[in-house]
Amino acid sequence: MKLYEILKESIKILSSKGIETPKTDSEIIISHILGISRVEMYLLKDMEVEEDKKKEIFSIVEKRSKFTPLEYIIGYKYFWGMKFKIREGVLIPRFDTEALIEIAKNVCRNPKHILDIGTGTGILGITLKKLFPDAYVVMTDISELALENCRENVCTLLTNLEGIEIIKSDVFDNIWDEIGWGKFDLIISNPPYISSKDMETLPEDVKKEPIKALYGGILGLDFYLKIADKAREFLKSNGKIILEVGDEKQAKKVKKLFNLKGFRNFITFKDVSGNVRGIVVLHY
Repeated sequence: MKLYEILKESIKILSSKGIETPKTDSEIIISHILGISRVEMYLLKDMEVEEDKKKEIFSIVEKRSKFTPLEYIIGYKYFWGMKFKIREGVLIPRFDTEALIEIAKNVCRNPKHILDIGTGTGILGITLKKLFPDAYVVMTDISELALENCRENVCTLLTNLEGIEIIKSDVFDNIWDEIGWGKFDLIISNPPYISSKDMETLPEDVKKEPIKALYGGILGLDFYLKIADKAREFLKSNGKIILEVGDEKQAKKVKKLFNLKGFRNFITFKDVSGNVRGIVVLHY
């Protein structure tokens, strides 16, 4: 069976099952099994694919057709040009979250102490350590599975492990017990922010990700409130908080929460698609 025929059949199968991105998913699956890039795939479209490779491809297509997240099947996701290992049961990174890294590059000048709350696979903390190699980076999560996944990625992607702490913590709980007293130049987080109403309409594959990493309470604001409550205790003067949000309406609500806690200066930023993706809280 030729490569282009396998691609065509894969797209057909995934489309028929209601997968939203059948072409992209098919390309990723085939390139993963054959060990070639998605560009090479089209250059080699007339290539005959070995029977065992064909079976592997359609085995993954079948799993994906049942709405198992592709990243859980192949075990990785690219973020900021790096290949992050993804364990089933840990939140899958989204490309849109790169907007938080982009804004951090623009508003931070060599932060010495960084706190990544709800690190998951470690995408934010690890990427920031790459950008600011002299920084002391603390990455926290409440999930032991996520922390194990994070440690795995730290060891794989970072050559210098000095100045890295990975701690089990719910927002700010027991951080000082683990690292000693200290404040941060930058606090960054992609917290659970999906409301009860929106949880009901999540795509089937997203529903297979950990609920604790998605659900942000009835209004989707619970974790922003937890962060706002104690932010002043953990943030240096002239420090910054960078938070991902779901949309512009949620950004306005989050700003109001922080405003009630005495913060007055904010920056709203967008992702590459032009959607509001987060806010920066400035502490003067």
